[in-house]
Amino acid sequence: MASNESERIKRVYQKYKEKGIGARYTLFQKGTLQVLQERERVLLSMLAKTPGISLADKCILDIGCGKGGTLLPMLLYGFCPENCYGVDILQDRIDYARQKYPNIHFQCCSAEECTFQKESFDLVTMFTCLSSILDESIREKVCRAAINMAKPGGWILIYDFVVNNPFNSYVKAVPLKHLRHFFDGHKVYSKKLTLLPPLGRILGRYSYGLCSLCSWIPFLQTHRMTLFQKTE
Repeated sequence: MASNESERIKRVYQKYKEKGIGARYTLFQKGTLQVLQERERVLLSMLAKTPGISLADKCILDIGCGKGGTLLPMLLYGFCPENCYGVDILQDRIDYARQKYPNIHFQCCSAEECTFQKESFDLVTMFTCLSSILDESIREKVCRAAINMAKPGGWILIYDFVVNNPFNSYVKAVPLKHLRHFFDGHKVYSKKLTLLPPLGRILGRYSYGLCSLCSWIPFLQTHRMTLFQKTE
């Protein structure tokens, strides 16, 4: 990743840390819990599309892994920790992930700087990673890196914003048409989901069921999960 964009992202996440924004995503908040459980259901339905559902011998790379939390459910799905890898440009998050999940492999680097062998992963994931990258050319480079590291016939799974947040200029939506351009020629499955987060946090103070019901309303859905299969 270009140094200017990398440094910008690091400054943004430092601001998030100083403002304590992470506290709003506690699982004790019903809105947050509903979002994660819905995302898990859609993720599992996407993985079920892959041939040979057994994951014990499969390798996964999570780009923009943060503190490693998105890899933890993968262990429950069947991935072995020694086959799980994560990369992130934020050193403090990688340090935390290494301490918390010592059996998973973590590297502090950008996707383009990974030292992994080409075509070595069955699944490459990116959870709200691309939306943090404002430079479109760098987004494309990250997607190209994901394609290069996926095995022929392997999968790239992306979960991210599809609408812009008018109150947060540090992120930018990732429209499906852009992903189709980045992954042109690869088989695609896609589903829109996730209740508008600020609304979910408000409703979550009162009712999990209400959050779940509203999450089915199309114009209130703000994210998309997309699964690409790399051509042979």
